[in-house]
Amino acid sequence: MIRTIMILFFILISIVALCFSLLNFQFVDINLYFTTIQLPLVVALTVELFAGICIGFLVAFINILKLKSDYKYLSRQVEKAKESAELN
Repeated sequence: MIRTIMILFFILISIVALCFSLLNFQFVDINLYFTTIQLPLVVALTVELFAGICIGFLVAFINILKLKSDYKYLSRQVEKAKESAELN
């Protein structure tokens, strides 16, 4: 249920951002320190939106990996505690 709500929330945010970007068709200069490129604002905003989404998924993925590692460690500790309790 929560997962569905989160997916719907991200879809809603994406639609709002897409509508906002479609209203801004003027060209902008983007300074990349070593060069400057000129893109429509629509493209720049869409690239930034998807870059932010990818960074968010990467952070969530790293957090999930950490939680899985913690779970494995704690599961081993529980097994050790059970074994030591059986010996006593």
